[in-house]
Amino acid sequence: MTNDAYAVAHEVHALLLSAHPRAGDVELAKAAELAVTNLRGEDNVQNSAFIAIRTAREAIDSGVGAAEGQQLLLDAVRIAEQWVRSTSQ
Repeated sequence: MTNDAYAVAHEVHALLLSAHPRAGDVELAKAAELAVTNLRGEDNVQNSAFIAIRTAREAIDSGVGAAEGQQLLLDAVRIAEQWVRSTSQ
């Protein structure tokens, strides 16, 4: 992977770590935008990260309960971490 792919994955992961499971969270929105802007169809880990971020964001913005929103955000963080690791190899 390129340094650019690693930088994007790392930035998305950092944004998710600072995000909160509340509607309209700026960090979560930035992470979603960055992930979709740099989406590469052949990268399954990146695609999984984008889907997890989108799922969390949509559920949180729709008013899902606090515990479920937190779990969805944690799932997105975990998958974004896998994305970072896959781009550092």
